[in-house]
Amino acid sequence: MKILNLNSFVALIFILGACNEKSKSKSTSEELIGFKQWAATPPMGWNSWDCFGPSVVEDEVKANADYMAEHLKEFGWEYIVVDIRWFADNQTTGHYNPYDETDFIIDEFGRYMPSPKRFPSAANGAGFKPLADYIHDKGLKFGIHIMRGVPKEAVFNKMPIKGTNVTADQIYSTEYECTWLKDNYTIVKGKEGSQEYYNSILDLYASWGVDYIKVDDLSRPYHTDEIEMIRKAIDQCGRPIVFSMSPGATPIDQHEHAKNNANLWRTIDDFWDNWAQLNYSFTMCAKWAPYITKGAWPDADMLPLGKFIRGERATDRYTNFTKDEQYSLMTLWSMFKSPLMFGGNLPDNDEFTNEIITNKEVLYVNQHSENNKELYSKDGMTVWTAEDPANGDMFVALFNNEGDGFVKTKDLLYRSGTVSHLTDGFGENIDVKLPEGTTELYLIVNDGGDGHSWDHADWINPEIELSTGKKIKLTDLKWEYATAGWGKVSINKSVSGKELNVKGTVYKNGIGTHSKSIIMYQIPDNSVRFTAFAGLDKAATDVKGGTTVEFMLATQDPTPRNVDIKKALVNTGRISRRIAPKGKELEADITGADKLYLVVTDAGDKFNNDHADWINPTLYNDKGETLSLTDLEWTSADSGWGKVQKNKSVAGKTLTVAGKTYQTGIGTHSNSVIVYDIPEGYTKFKALCGYDDEVKDAADGVTMEFLVYTENPVLNNSKSIPIHLKELGFEGECTIRDLWNHEDLGTVSAEEFATTIPTHGAGLYRISGTRK
Repeated sequence: MKILNLNSFVALIFILGACNEKSKSKSTSEELIGFKQWAATPPMGWNSWDCFGPSVVEDEVKANADYMAEHLKEFGWEYIVVDIRWFADNQTTGHYNPYDETDFIIDEFGRYMPSPKRFPSAANGAGFKPLADYIHDKGLKFGIHIMRGVPKEAVFNKMPIKGTNVTADQIYSTEYECTWLKDNYTIVKGKEGSQEYYNSILDLYASWGVDYIKVDDLSRPYHTDEIEMIRKAIDQCGRPIVFSMSPGATPIDQHEHAKNNANLWRTIDDFWDNWAQLNYSFTMCAKWAPYITKGAWPDADMLPLGKFIRGERATDRYTNFTKDEQYSLMTLWSMFKSPLMFGGNLPDNDEFTNEIITNKEVLYVNQHSENNKELYSKDGMTVWTAEDPANGDMFVALFNNEGDGFVKTKDLLYRSGTVSHLTDGFGENIDVKLPEGTTELYLIVNDGGDGHSWDHADWINPEIELSTGKKIKLTDLKWEYATAGWGKVSINKSVSGKELNVKGTVYKNGIGTHSKSIIMYQIPDNSVRFTAFAGLDKAATDVKGGTTVEFMLATQDPTPRNVDIKKALVNTGRISRRIAPKGKELEADITGADKLYLVVTDAGDKFNNDHADWINPTLYNDKGETLSLTDLEWTSADSGWGKVQKNKSVAGKTLTVAGKTYQTGIGTHSNSVIVYDIPEGYTKFKALCGYDDEVKDAADGVTMEFLVYTENPVLNNSKSIPIHLKELGFEGECTIRDLWNHEDLGTVSAEEFATTIPTHGAGLYRISGTRK
């Protein structure tokens, strides 16, 4: 621990006049009184958590502030928030450093200070004031994250509480200690010095110029006493500081207390970029919609969009959400009036990402609409409505939530059913025969349908038995890929890095993971049986909350695709750094076809680093004449990242597969569909297919499959979603405007309006007309 004595440095001075003047401003409605004025509309900003985890440094914060000021401020984006553990000198990426391996920076009054190693401008006791000034000079606002409670370092060292004769060891309790980060102890309300400690840290933050504070481990479980102490501390500090409570799910029966103390509070646990979590968010947003209040906002959590650098669950990759899912995310968050906190590294934003976060018409819905609610949700269709208080127009959002989510369940080999704390032994014994010729085995953990918080799951003693009687531990094999909804899949450890422990029994052999997990193994073709005990890890069952999962097995790829695999003329199968690393030659008979579809999928493991090359893609006719596809213009070309490139990789570099460079080819990225009109007379297509060497050393991903079609392969799960405008009070003719496309769709009768929405996609419309 490093103690900073502020009295030995230049005193920090701040002026309260402007702050007090702001707090006296006339409220825009009866609700906007007191602290609610400070977040009159849902806050919009950037937070370092998704992108950098607990390890962000000053230059990275400034780079995001610079980008926001130049590109996003005009659209309402204004907060720059430094997330967790900015006071740790030696914080690494991924998991937090254990408490006893962390170098804390703390002042003589037991208050965390920013690490000068990571934030050089904080040296000499300056704290975050220089960084806040930098951000304020750009017309933006500055926020920080803290943990509930008092630092253990302050308690153990009996550090004085500023302005009192009390020391930190006199205000704490070990009860209700945070289960996932062990830095702090609970502060006991009513003890002399308790309120004063919270006052002292908020006074410090006010002196730095903090505009926003995110307080963690506060609302699940719900810590009423400390919430009230923090509210008082903010109110006495003399500066308007927006108060955000985290994580979720905040108990819905505490909505009144939350509204009376905080500006925003979380509705769910940490939200990441997978469809299952987004689909679950529809349920939670609908439940919380009646409690949306100006200045006090239910918070659906951050926007996991753009590129993540070294986050807790994402390293050097772009969001896993498809473009349609990104539309759904932004549409739901806007209709729900959730705060908007962008999670990716802003300087890495691509054109599409900027388009969806700078659409003024959509952001208007988030900032200014009223009476927001779910109208109905059934048969995979969800409809939300809201009103424009300026003119009485209606906003209508249509969502198509149907389609395969995490895995396809039709052809699974085994399903455990829901495993929870109500399951005997907290787990299930698995003993299944494998079909003859099985060469692939997929170990799957899904959530139990309640979201995936604390779903730590263990595959204990997983083994395959061969026809010879020999048994092989899966932990002795190398998986082809392994994904988890939180943390990283671990061998012989739990997903939290501890010993495997199910209901108090410790196991030496197994695999620790977390729901939303698929682990894929290549196994010998004479494998005949799989056995394991699948259970809930004690690290999760010790925590009050969800922990419900389902264990599954599959012997063929269970992950959904956006194309019909069975219709492909040819298919490379999976290509990765372990399977076909040199690429594969494809040859397809296209006799009589007039269309050619070149498809690259993510092979089911999401599309991280799937830079795919079609090398020397060539058409042949019966005379032996050839035509390179690079000499033709495609009729359409979609890439899951970047843009399809001719004679270059998707990153714009020389095409390179397995160490060899090529002058002719097409560079793209899963998921990709490229369409050509085939000139008359050509009967054959050939190409070498492989991943580009520019991603051979990527941290993860680089798995894909190449397919060739002569008919449209894209699965059509689009839905026509109707809305009866009369039920919304409209009479006569109405005009419809598509807000995402900035397009007037014309006039319709008030009988019914319907439009087609793609799978996992959304539409958002402004409806104008005469209403009863």
